[in-house]
Amino acid sequence: MPGTSTSGWLPVEIAFDPQPAVISEAMVSWLEFGSAPLAEPFLERTVARLRQATPPAREITTDLETMVRVSGRLPAIRPAGFIFHISRSGSTLIANALKTADRAVVVSESVPVTTLLRPYSDSAGPYLSARWNRSRRTLLESLFSLYACYRTGEPEPLVIKFVSINILCMAVVRSYWPEVPCVVVVRDPVEVMVASLEGGGWMNLKASPELAREFFGWESSPEEMSDEEFSARVLGRYFACALEAVDAKCMVIDYEDLNARRIQDIASFFAIELPSGAKSLERVFRVYAKDPGNRQFRDDRARKQQRASASVRSAAREWVMGPYHELRGRIL
Repeated sequence: MPGTSTSGWLPVEIAFDPQPAVISEAMVSWLEFGSAPLAEPFLERTVARLRQATPPAREITTDLETMVRVSGRLPAIRPAGFIFHISRSGSTLIANALKTADRAVVVSESVPVTTLLRPYSDSAGPYLSARWNRSRRTLLESLFSLYACYRTGEPEPLVIKFVSINILCMAVVRSYWPEVPCVVVVRDPVEVMVASLEGGGWMNLKASPELAREFFGWESSPEEMSDEEFSARVLGRYFACALEAVDAKCMVIDYEDLNARRIQDIASFFAIELPSGAKSLERVFRVYAKDPGNRQFRDDRARKQQRASASVRSAAREWVMGPYHELRGRIL
């Protein structure tokens, strides 16, 4: 690492082989963040801003062993909280609200974390799979220490918001950190399906049937499914994995219940102190969470319900509404 201090440097990519349980070596790309907060809605946008700056942020490449060694100089930390979600359900709004805290690092949809929690095929055999499980935990612990300490060298409360597909590995994360408070953000599947059928996100997996079968454990091919069935079955799998992993340290939040009071509840659950007064949260709720600088928030629940076709509602009833209502039953 340049200089004598590693403060301000974070890994932004880990280039694993498609079978990391077999080939565990990988190169790590680092970027110099300095002490600036991760203010953008997603970590990748902060990365893009720094790369486009004048001059651009410095970058280096190391191996995994170097990342573990560098993080080993820092205190081991326990994250303040985890945020899992099913996509398009308000998790970005929650993360943005928590970023208003003076002392908190909120890492939203980190590429290295996503890479480590990708649902890889379990075909390597018991020994290699167990080795990969140990390595994955070590690498996640390394990343979390680096994230928590990057600004000052001392740990700050850390919140990790995962990408939606990481909910497939929620049970793994809970097994590593059972004492870390965890929020699971859900939404009426019909509304999520209407949004997802516009394209992008996990709907792109329908064009990669082998990958989709590997991720979701399906025997039937996505090519044989309608878009509505594919969308509903993905959501059904998300909800099923959440149901398997939810425990006493988990809080289930439905999009329709999100308001300033619930945000305060989540912050308290994570032991994070938000600024006093309502103005900072008012602004978070006033703007579109994924583009807070340019767009105003519009409640789209009624519009999405109106746009839901009979085929969307039928697929939702068959594949996802049952586990959705079961998970909603965990709301306190």
